[in-house]
Amino acid sequence: MPSLLSVALGLNPIEIGLILFTGLGFLVMFGYSSAKGGYQDLIKTTLDNDEAKRKKSFNNRR
Repeated sequence: MPSLLSVALGLNPIEIGLILFTGLGFLVMFGYSSAKGGYQDLIKTTLDNDEAKRKKSFNNRR
């Protein structure tokens, strides 16, 4: 498969490796920024709301 792409695009193995390396780097950094970014607040809010509902449900049972 890579040889087919390299023939069609005229890329040598070093260029293909560089493209794969930068693509993987982009995915890793995108995942890291997503985990450290706005999703943290969303997860925290969800967990806080869940805890509040559980406490309310537990207090209503008594």
